[in-house]
Parts: sequence; C-alpha cells; structure tokens
Amino acid sequence: MSRIAIAGASGFVGRNLIKVLAPHHQVRALGRSKQAGTIQNVEWKSTELFSVKSTVEALKDVDVAIYMVHSMMPSSRLFQGNFHDTDLLLADNFAHACQQNGVKQIIYLGGLVPEGYISPHLQSRQEVEGVLQASGIPVTVLRAGMIVGPGGSSFEILRSLVKKLPVMVLPRWTQSATQAVFIDDVVRVIEKAIDNPDFMQKTIDVVNGESLTYEGILRGAAKVLGLKRRMLPVPIASTGFSKLWVMIFGNSTYELVSPLIDSLLCDLPQLKPSPLIAPLIRFPQFESMIVETLKQDPNAPQGRPKRRIVHEDSVRSIQRLPSVSQDCAWIATQYVKWLPSFFFAIIKVKTCPEKNRIEFYLTVFPKPLLVLEHVKEGFELPREKFHIVGGVLSKTTNTGWLEFRQIDHKKYTLASIHEFVPKLPWLFYIYTQALLHRFTMFMFGRYLSKVSHEK
Repeated sequence: MSRIAIAGASGFVGRNLIKVLAPHHQVRALGRSKQAGTIQNVEWKSTELFSVKSTVEALKDVDVAIYMVHSMMPSSRLFQGNFHDTDLLLADNFAHACQQNGVKQIIYLGGLVPEGYISPHLQSRQEVEGVLQASGIPVTVLRAGMIVGPGGSSFEILRSLVKKLPVMVLPRWTQSATQAVFIDDVVRVIEKAIDNPDFMQKTIDVVNGESLTYEGILRGAAKVLGLKRRMLPVPIASTGFSKLWVMIFGNSTYELVSPLIDSLLCDLPQLKPSPLIAPLIRFPQFESMIVETLKQDPNAPQGRPKRRIVHEDSVRSIQRLPSVSQDCAWIATQYVKWLPSFFFAIIKVKTCPEKNRIEFYLTVFPKPLLVLEHVKEGFELPREKFHIVGGVLSKTTNTGWLEFRQIDHKKYTLASIHEFVPKLPWLFYIYTQALLHRFTMFMFGRYLSKVSHEK
C-alpha cells in the first residue's frame, strides 16, 4: 500500500482518482481548504501551494506525488500576472517539497503537445513538465487532450452549448484536429503508473486513437443528445467572439474559457495509444464517452461556476524577469540599487543590515512606505524572500512577502508578491500603486537584462 498525495484533489480528475485509489492506497488529498473526509484511507489536508513551507509539510511521508494543478482561476482579490507564470511558481514549490521529503515518484497530468502553433496554455504545461523533471525525481508525464466525463468542465461547456444554440456558427478553429479521452480511462492509466518501473521517466500520450475535429465533437454531442442543430461554417479565425459566446452559452467563466479557446487554434496530434496503455483504454469513440457520461449524470449543471477567491483582501503579483547567470541575491541587490535611480531620487532606500531590513521612503515623507525583512530559510531554494513587516502602504505586518525566484537551473526568473494587503482604498490602489508596481517590475526586467550582459 503506497502513500500517495494528490495536488488538485478537489478537481474533476482528482475526485474520480480518489475513489479508485482509496481502497488500495493511503491517499492524502491536498486542497486550499480542508474538507471533511468520508472515504476510508483518504486524508484531506489544507495546503497553500504558493507557500513552500505549507507544501513541504503536506508531502511528509509520501511515496508518490500526483500533480494536477492548473492555475487558471485567481485566488486573490487582485491578481497581476498570468496563469503560466503562476504555474511555474507552483510547480517549483511542489518539486522542491518532493525533494525535501524524498518522494520516490512524481506523476504529472498535462496536455498533448500540438503540431506547429502552441498556445500559452499548452506551452505552460510543457514548462511545468520541465520544472518537475528538474527535481531529479523520477517523473511520469501523462499528456491528455479533452477529458470527457460527468462533472468535467469540457463536457459541461459542450453540453450547454449544444442544448442552448439551435444554430451554431463554426469559426475556422472548429476544423482543428483534437483528441478526447474518457475520465475512467485516464484514471486507470494514472493508477497503473503508480510505483510502476515501466512508467518511470516516461512521457505518455493518453489518447484513445480516434481522429476528431471540434466540429465533429459538436455534431457528435448533438447526435447523442438527440438534438438537430444547424451548423454554419464561417471563414473567421479570431477567437474573441468565440470566447464571448462560449462564456455566455457554455455556462462558464472568462478566466476558464479564454485560455481553453486559445488552445483550440492548435492541431493536436492524431495518435494511437501506446502498447503500455492500450489495454486500459475502453472508450475508443467520442460518442460512446457521451453516452456513458449521460448514463452516469443525465442532468445539466445548475448555474454558472463562481470564481473562488481564497484571500478576500489580498494582492498577488507575479512577473517573469529575464533569465540571468547570477543568483537571486544578486538580483535582489540590483533591485535595491536600481529603484532610487529609476525614480530620480523621489524614492530612497535604506538598508538596515543589523535587522535584515530594507525600508523604502518617499524623499519628502519621513515614514517608510514599505518595510521588508529578509528571511533566511531552513532549506535550499534558489530565491530571496522578504516579509512585508510594515510601512504606510501595508495594512498588515505579518502576511505579505516579496520574492525573487530562479527556476529549473536558472532557466526562468520570477519576481512575485503574495498575500499583500494594501492600506490604500481598493479603487485608488488599483489605479495607482498596483499599476506602478507592474510598470516598475517591467522596467526592472529591462535593466536586469542589460546589466547581466555587461558583466
């Protein structure tokens, strides 16, 4: 009986996976909020994946760690950044936590790699693969296309569209090649991969071998649902209108729909399942997946899913900086030196080595705007972290932090602020301090690129 942790346990695949693994393994389900456990051998553990400390604690005494996190929905009141930089940071936290705890295997469920153009959504999943593999722990990468099943967002969007629209406009992207796989087949493959030497250090496309287009998916769904739908092809490649009508008629949110629609421009490879997983694929046709889904859950979902905000009054900001050969301590030092010169001495920086503190001031104002305290951590991590412990712009003294992080052997560099609670009124903050911070990090990135090449 293996001890297995599942990051993304409350998601569509996670919920189905827990049911299958629980009879044979000790399962630790990781989520932002602790849920009441009703299944034997399943422990729900509240975990903040943005925190390395929380993630390390969550993976203690774990043999196999399954990672199924895709951060397309914001967890704070204001989020500055994009989901692919967030995915990088979360994956890096997870990889380091696995290293700290001596995890024997990581299983990652990502996306199929398209032929030609690759969307930011799918490119992000490839980046996550690399970050997890950089841990040095044996990684099993499972790549899937559309996962179909009761409760899955892809199918629920599809069902809502087909039911609500008697006439459908088909943009050019509906001719893109795609792949679909049933949720039960995906779960069987993940279960088979656990602690299995045949799956170690391998990348496997989880497909059923059927060639599909998005138009074919729409027509197949309408056929199984017993609905006659008129479909009108139009020579339009833009996704802007498609995002709007999928959001309105697909019973979903823009944050979820936007990256998914962008991915529809990609042609996914038309593959046959590898001999390693072929015996586990029991739904070879898309229409049979729809039939099984309706058998298990004949009712459409009630209401549109709501955005889940975990930190009601906080700000999260993540920006990608240029990759440099120097370490994070050098980056932080450069930031402190550069900031006053960039603002023409309007801002001054005072360092207090004896207190491990950095204070930021307006030249004409005696009180510090922000006070940062350098944090020395008990484990190796390529980052410089500063707690926000005061200043007139911070509402709290014990929540927020700023960090500079290098990922995958300095392949990526991130600057981020987490759980910062501003003192300014929200509307004023959004159009002043928030915009200024984003612009400042953009300009610092340009400066960093320049000085790193001069050395």
